[in-house]
This record gives sequence, C-alpha cells and structure tokens, in this order.
Amino acid sequence: MLREAKSLSQQLEQVQSLSRELAVQARELAITVDPVDDVSKREEGRHATLPSGVWASQFDAGYRGSGFYPRLSDIEHDIPTALRMTAVDPIMRTVVSAHSAVVQSFVTMADCYVRLFPYVDLASLVPADHDCRDFSFFYRAAPEANPSRNTIWTDIYEDPAGNGWMTSAVSPFYSEQGEFLGVAGVDMTLDVIVNQVLAMELPWQGFAMLFDAEGRSLAVPRAGEQLLSLLPLENPGANDLHQEDVIRPAQLDLKGHDVFKSLAPRILEQRRGLESVNVAGALYKVAWERLPGNGWIMLSMVEESAVFFRTAEIGRNFQLVGMALVGGLILFYFSFFILMSWRTHHISRRLSVPLAELRERLHRIGMGAEVESAGGSGIVELDDANTTAEEMYQRLRQTQRELQSSERRLLDSLEASGDSLWEMDIPARIVQIHPNLWKMLGASGHEPLAMREIDFDRLIHPEDLEQVHALRHKIITTYGESCECQYRMRAPQEEDLQQIEAMGMNEAGMDAGTGKAGDKSLQQGGLTADAEDVLEGVAQEEGAQEGDEREGEERESGIRWVLLSSRGRVVLWDAEGNALKAAGMHIRIR
Repeated sequence: MLREAKSLSQQLEQVQSLSRELAVQARELAITVDPVDDVSKREEGRHATLPSGVWASQFDAGYRGSGFYPRLSDIEHDIPTALRMTAVDPIMRTVVSAHSAVVQSFVTMADCYVRLFPYVDLASLVPADHDCRDFSFFYRAAPEANPSRNTIWTDIYEDPAGNGWMTSAVSPFYSEQGEFLGVAGVDMTLDVIVNQVLAMELPWQGFAMLFDAEGRSLAVPRAGEQLLSLLPLENPGANDLHQEDVIRPAQLDLKGHDVFKSLAPRILEQRRGLESVNVAGALYKVAWERLPGNGWIMLSMVEESAVFFRTAEIGRNFQLVGMALVGGLILFYFSFFILMSWRTHHISRRLSVPLAELRERLHRIGMGAEVESAGGSGIVELDDANTTAEEMYQRLRQTQRELQSSERRLLDSLEASGDSLWEMDIPARIVQIHPNLWKMLGASGHEPLAMREIDFDRLIHPEDLEQVHALRHKIITTYGESCECQYRMRAPQEEDLQQIEAMGMNEAGMDAGTGKAGDKSLQQGGLTADAEDVLEGVAQEEGAQEGDEREGEERESGIRWVLLSSRGRVVLWDAEGNALKAAGMHIRIR
C-alpha cells in the first residue's frame, strides 16, 4: 500500500509543479504593459464578439487554445489583456504534453476570461453568462479561501467544458502590488485517476480505493462495489451543463458506511495504518496511506484468509519440519548418550586394568621391591605414565645402590678406624649405638644397639655424668653447632643386660631409627615423657650415693673403664624449631 501510494503521490506532485509553473508564466503576461505583438494581432482575427455578447475564439488553429469572455453585467471586457494572454497557449500545450495524466490546462483571469488548451468551442458549449466565481477551481484558490496562496486541489466536480468528472491543481497568481489577477490550473479527469487505481496490481486478489480528505470515495473498483454493495455512479452528460459547480456525489462515505463506521475516525486522523474489518462474516485487512499533497487517502482491502493462506501453509510445513527435527534430535541424542555410555564403560574397563597395574608398580617401587617392565597398553597417556614410573624406578635403584655403596664405604672406614657412630631420638630419649662401641669397651658383642638414655648413662662413670648431661643440653640448645666432651665408659654387665632385656630394648634395636621401640620401652618401664626429667635426677642421686660403693666393687670385680671422646650436633628439627634428632661419633682415647 505504501509503495502504490508513494507512486500516486509523486505523480500528483508533478502535476502541482506544472500548475505553479503555468501560474508564473500567466502572471508575467498579465502584468505586461507592452502593446499587443504580431502573434496577438493574428489571434485577434480568430476571436470575435458574438450576438450573445460573448467575446470568444471562433475556430481551431490546430495548436492554439480557446478563449472565452462571458457576458456579465459587473465585468467589462479587457480585450488587450485577453489578447496578451493568447501567448500562454504554447506553455499550456507543453504542460498538457508533459504528463500523461493531464487532459487540459487553463488560465482564468479575475474578470472570468478563460484561456483553455486543448481547443474547445466554449461559445457553443458554455452559457453566455457563465460566472467562473461559482466554480471550485476558482473560488477555492481565490484570496478569501486561500490567503496563503498555495496550490490547491479541487473536489471532484463536473467540467463545464464537457470532460466529465474532473479535479484540478490550481495555483493563484498576483501582481507585484498584491492584486489578485487570476488562477492557473491543470485538469485531471477522474477517469485517469480511477484507471490508475484500478490498474494497481495488489497481491491476494486485493483491490485499492481512493478517498478525498473528508473520507468520500473518488475511485472504487468493481470488486469494491460488489463487496461493499455500492451502486454505480453515472457519468455526467456532455450537454448537461449548469450555472454553478456540480460536486460529484460520493459513492462511498467512510463515516456513513457500516463496514468503516467504527474505523473511519482513525483513517481520517492517522497518516497510515493497518486494521481488520468484518464484511459479511469474513475478516478483511484494511491498509491506508494519506497522500501528502492533497490529503487524499489511498485504501486497500484484502481478505485475511487469502493473506494468511500461504503463511498458514508454510507454518504447517515448518511445524512438520520442526517436529521431524525435534524427533531427529531426540533420536540422535538418545543414540549419542547410549553410545557415550557404552564408550565410557568400555574405556573404564580398558583403563581399570592398566591403572591397577600402574598403582601396583608404584607401590612396589615405594617398597623397594623388584619391578618388571610394563608392556604397552594402547593408551598413550598410560604408556607415558608407565615410562615415567620405569624411569623413576631406575633412578631410585641407582640412588639406592649409590647410597648402599656410600654406606658400605662409611662402615668400612668405621671398621678400619675403630670409631663408633651414635644417634639419639631426643623426644623419645632413645640412643642408637654402632657395634664398634662395644668393641672399644671390650664387651662380648651381644649387647643391644638401642637403649634408653638412662640405661646408657648407667655405663658412664659417675664422675663424668655431669659433663655428659651438659654436653647433651648444649647439643640440643645450640641449633646445629658441634659439641665435644670426654668421659669414661664401661662395658655392660650381666645385670645391665637383664634390665635392658626386661624393658624391651632389644625390640627397640630391631626398629632403630623409627622411635617406636623407645615409646614401647617407656610404656613397659612405666615411664612417661613428663617423668623423664625426674628419672634423670633420681639417676644422678643414685649415682652419687652409689659412687663410693662402686669404687670398692669395681676394684673387687675388676671393671675396666675406657676413656672416650664424644662429639655431636642436632641434625633434625620440627616445624617449630624443636630438636628431634642428634648424631655424633665416639672415638677411643685410651
């Protein structure tokens, strides 16, 4: 609808432009004061005053228009001006040929002199007392009705020249002093507009109608007449002339027709719109657009079922396609999830055995056991993990061999030197002893390699215990600095071994380095970590009291004391900085 309305609006705008240009030329001729030229003199011979008092052209010159001066009592004929206006004929001829919708052009002076092209025998057609001021093409453009001096469009009126129903684009023209001189117009017969509206090809078997600014029909096709039950209008006869403007009756008035009565206010107020109306039980879509030039309204109607039939058919097809797509998606995802579930279980089974083997290999590597090379699993990541585990195993074995070799060299050096290593679990008060110590002391060789600190102190000469305790305290509190002292020590006697055996220290020797034997010995001996300091004090008192007795017993039993040099330092701390383990060496002096 917008496309068709824009096309018609452009044509009307072109016609308005032609009317304005014709008015400009007519004004120039009207205000000219030069004498009549040769052309006008020749035209004077084609005009004459008739017995009826009318001054008019007498015959057609083939390319000239026709002039008509009516006989009016209040108007005097201005023949010189009328002759000058004959020069407007070529311009009017150009205007008519410039647009296919234009059927004639005219200039009407303020004293009702008419200049018309193409030629019409106005003297025989128009009454002698024809007053132009009674016709809409004149009075609607005159100053009283058109003070803004715009180009106006007339209602559909009966052409006095016998061309039937007509509408005109009329432009007034004035003198330099503002005096109203007349109007220049371009005529379009209603048939031209109707034929153009009827020729519009609208889809879905729709049709278009044209209304004026007041909602009165200008063009209604036969399809519209049948649908809306309208009576056809008869065209006026060529000889049926009147003394005043005859306005074409409206075949359809939007404000009075039952179909459009409720919709008419919106159509007349809004520039464009789209609504639905009910016609004989069927819904019709109504679209309209108001033309900007003259306010006419182009309106189209089409049955909704015709508009939406194809759309509904496409919608049904899309619905079927959508259902097929949804069904296909459901089937696809159902199959996809079944496949993924099967693949997951398959891959899980495929991974479980190699992962279990890898876990077992890592456990055996951690335990230090022999591990065989793993075969390929077909899974790149697992094969890389097995390769990494194999490399780790080989590095650990190499490191273990290097450590064993280093330990062997250290033991061989100790055996060759006769020196002895010692370690002390400080929280558990457990002393780990190298066998060389018992060789230094001349023991039997079956003595334990781990014992409680209190049992170890029983083997130290009572006179040297104080400096031994000072050495231990210094070792613990100096944070890694080496400390050294000398003290005398004897080999354990049978009663010492029995007491150590009763306290379970032989088992501690089996778990040396873990601290578990020390804890067990403390529990079996009925001691706790809080009582160790008390126990140490008691041991010192016992040693002091028994000192004199032991000197006598030693001389009687033949105990041999060996002077040793002990050096050591803390080698391990916890997160709070508390000493956990100390280590050192015994060296025999004499």
